[in-house]
Amino acid sequence: MSISISDVMNGLATQQVHGLILVLKKAKEYAEESNTDAATLLAARLHPDMHPLSWQLKATMETLTRGSARLNHAEVIDLTLDEADFDGLIARIEGLQQELLVLDSALLDQSEAESFDVPIGPGATMPMTGKEYLLKFVLPNFYFHLTTSYDLLRMSGVAVGKRDYMGVS
Repeated sequence: MSISISDVMNGLATQQVHGLILVLKKAKEYAEESNTDAATLLAARLHPDMHPLSWQLKATMETLTRGSARLNHAEVIDLTLDEADFDGLIARIEGLQQELLVLDSALLDQSEAESFDVPIGPGATMPMTGKEYLLKFVLPNFYFHLTTSYDLLRMSGVAVGKRDYMGVS
C-alpha cells in the first residue's frame, strides 16, 4: 500500500490542524474561566532556553505552510502569526486549514520524486526529493512544534487530553 503526499497533507489538515483548533478553543475557555490573560498562556515556556507558546504555534503553522507551498509549487502565503488572543489565533489557523484543504492533489503527488533545495540555515540548502522533504523535514518539524504547543497548554493547566490532540474529541 502506498500513501501519497496529498493523503498525508489532507490528513494533517483534517485531523492534526483540527486538533490544534480544538486545543486552542479549550485554552480560550480556560483563560476565560480562570481569569488568566491570554498573553500569560502565550508566553509559557517549557524551559527558559526554549521558545514560548506563541512562537511554537507560529513554527507549527509555518512548517506546514512552507511545506505545502513548496510541495504544491506555490508561493508561500503570509506567515505573520502575531495574533495576541485565542480568537485571532483560532481564526488564523482555521484559514490555514481551509487553504490546505484546497491544495492541488495532483501537484502535491507529482512532487514526490522532484528535487528541492531545502533551506536549512543562512545560505545553506539541502537537496531532497519531495518525499524526503515531507518525511524527513516537514513532518518531524510540524509534530515537534505541535506537540510542544500542546504540552505548554497542558502544563499551564488547560484540560486537554490525547483525544483533543488527535482532533477527535
